[in-house]
Amino acid sequence: MLELEQKLAEALKRIEELERENKLLKEKFKEKNKPSFIKEDVRVYHHKSGQKEGHEGISREIPEKIDEVKKIDEKLCHNCGNKLSKIQEKRERVITDTEIKTTTIKYLILRRYCKKCKKIVEPEIKDALPNSRFSLRIMLLILILKLDCRIPSNKITSILSSVFGIKISDGEIYNILRQLSEAFGDYYYELEKRIKIALTKNIDETSWRINGKNNWLWIFINKEVALYVVNRKRSSKIPIKILGNQEGKTAITDRHSAYNQLVEETGIAQQICWAHLIRNSKDLAEHYKEARYIHKRLKFIYKKAKEGIAKEKLVYWIELIASREYRSNEVFKFVKSICRNHKEDLFRFVDNPEIDSTNNRAERGLRHAVVIRKISGGSRSKNGAVITSRLLSVLQTAKLQNNNYVGFMQDLLHKGK
Repeated sequence: MLELEQKLAEALKRIEELERENKLLKEKFKEKNKPSFIKEDVRVYHHKSGQKEGHEGISREIPEKIDEVKKIDEKLCHNCGNKLSKIQEKRERVITDTEIKTTTIKYLILRRYCKKCKKIVEPEIKDALPNSRFSLRIMLLILILKLDCRIPSNKITSILSSVFGIKISDGEIYNILRQLSEAFGDYYYELEKRIKIALTKNIDETSWRINGKNNWLWIFINKEVALYVVNRKRSSKIPIKILGNQEGKTAITDRHSAYNQLVEETGIAQQICWAHLIRNSKDLAEHYKEARYIHKRLKFIYKKAKEGIAKEKLVYWIELIASREYRSNEVFKFVKSICRNHKEDLFRFVDNPEIDSTNNRAERGLRHAVVIRKISGGSRSKNGAVITSRLLSVLQTAKLQNNNYVGFMQDLLHKGK
């Protein structure tokens, strides 16, 4: 009997050991087979969230002009209904409100005869374009909703109806944009002249569909002017036609082959976009081991260029990259393109702070148009594409030149009348 109890105790002890081992094995198996997308949160926060110490907070300034003062008082407590005591203190709070009100005005236009001109003349309505049944404010609101906020026409009709009580069709929205495009016509041609004489300009292009067929939307932009041009071609003929003779001027571009011809035909100097170079070298490094050296060196050289290292030293480092032998044809072509064909075009920004080292300015300008393209699918007709390019040019230029870009465009329309 004693021997049986002893064996039972040993068996129970062994069962406990096996259960512990089984539990450990289960945990190890579970950890080993955990899906890759499940990651432990190993982040360690060494600082408090929010603004750093010493950072000046940004808050809305109280408007200088107060249109109305209202006194708010209660005699009974709104929590329990008990009678309140005398006034203990006074607190001020400023609230900005707007009244959404649509006004319809009938103008009685008094026409008179001019003996000198020998014809009937009539006064112009200041705040409306000829033959338009909407004011400039409403027309510019539609322009902003369409091209700045990127809202489709059917949504705009809904907003105008529900918020402002204005009944309007999709066709009328197109006509309003067409009228604005025509009214801004002279200013658009002025932008062409200004971008032509500008000493520096960023150039880029993106696809733009017209009635389902692929075209190209070009941008020419600097700190003050933005010019959009739609054309069915992506060749050098487009910037050559727009810019003409460009001796003594510089264009910031990517390495699209059309810009090489632009340099030859117009005499313009070229600054290659470093953001593109580093991005392209990174793509190569992911596929070719020997390109890792190139990517690493280009990042280092660009950093030193931004720090103000002498141009001769920078060119020497580029020549070292070109002096190596590369087995991959893709890597060799990349090195040949930047280090041999475009060596002079890499560091023009070092000598002239007005020249951008990247083409980010043009890419930002096109990014807005790309979002519009994704929403609308492009333009239904060539005229629609021209309207879009004109209005984008005016809108982006207004935003570059003035924080109150709506007032800026309204002044342009007043001057053009």
